[in-house]
Amino acid sequence: MKLRNSRWRLIIMIAGSAIVLLGFSVWGLSNYYAGLLKPVDPQNNQAVTITIPAGSSLKDVGQVLEKKGLIRKTWAFEFYARWKHLNQYQSGTYTFNRTMSVDRLMNDLEKGNHNRVIFLVDVRQGMWVSEIASQMARASGLSTQDILNKLKDPAYVRAHYMKQYPFLTNQIFAKGVFYPLEGYLAPGVYQFTKGKNSPTLDQMVDQMLDKTGQTVARFSKEINSNSLGSLHNILTMASLVEQEAPDAKDRQKIAGVFYNRLAKNMKLQTDPSVAYGQQKRIQQYTINELTTDTPYNTYTRTGLVVGPIGSPSVDAIQAVLEPVRSDNYYFYARPNGQIFYSKTYAEHQAIVAKYSHEWAKQS
Repeated sequence: MKLRNSRWRLIIMIAGSAIVLLGFSVWGLSNYYAGLLKPVDPQNNQAVTITIPAGSSLKDVGQVLEKKGLIRKTWAFEFYARWKHLNQYQSGTYTFNRTMSVDRLMNDLEKGNHNRVIFLVDVRQGMWVSEIASQMARASGLSTQDILNKLKDPAYVRAHYMKQYPFLTNQIFAKGVFYPLEGYLAPGVYQFTKGKNSPTLDQMVDQMLDKTGQTVARFSKEINSNSLGSLHNILTMASLVEQEAPDAKDRQKIAGVFYNRLAKNMKLQTDPSVAYGQQKRIQQYTINELTTDTPYNTYTRTGLVVGPIGSPSVDAIQAVLEPVRSDNYYFYARPNGQIFYSKTYAEHQAIVAKYSHEWAKQS
């Protein structure tokens, strides 16, 4: 009798364990499946265009979406669509992005929400507000001049942005600044729909300032302890570094040189800032303009310029926050991108004498 009871207890224990294991397996599978339905990349709103041919099966649609990187697995998409009875969809060309869940993708496919004109505002590193404005104009239908007039107006900037974004301080209105938000419109690709719901200027600018806010939050500790004293000054130096070197390692080294020169009260002598003061790109200005004084001329004035000379990348900002410390006070860039660093003016002059002829060939 005892043996029989022991067997039953063993059977019950095994069955119970099996049920628990099955429960965990179902729970794990459920979580895995739920993950397959989430957006592929919540941070990537770059437009992805797909075409669904007439007569496509639900599996065909899933394969198109998976190939374009809009969903993780075709089978999960197909299963979900059938389970939700979302197996009716319209053929055509759609513009989606990787922030969209399977549910939202299927909803748009079912309703045929593909007759939208998507405009991208591509803010590249080092880009000026005046250059960004022309892209925003195409995306919104507003005139470039109207956008520039508003972004140049301190009253408009104060009323529309400063309360929402505390990192915008009165430094952005320093005398001589062309556009208060210069340097604060973060590089990135921004997507907008043009038509009945065309974006307003504030909706476009807000996305860019939101991204800057994310960078500020990410480096808040480093920003607060930085010797430059303010985010404005950090962005200003980062914009100079951005224009001087495309390589992340050289950006850190150049930032270190700038810190050394500032500590010695030496002029920074960086040509891109002089060109910006003339509202010219570096390829357009001449050496004769080095003596034309503006609030951005680092040959005629010591210290940092009054504000950023373009939108710095996160890499450039990080270079300013984490510079390579050295005894160098000079650097020289060749047209091929190679950069030399020098401790003394004599060393620097020797390098300039050796390579300066290369720049004459570029003009």
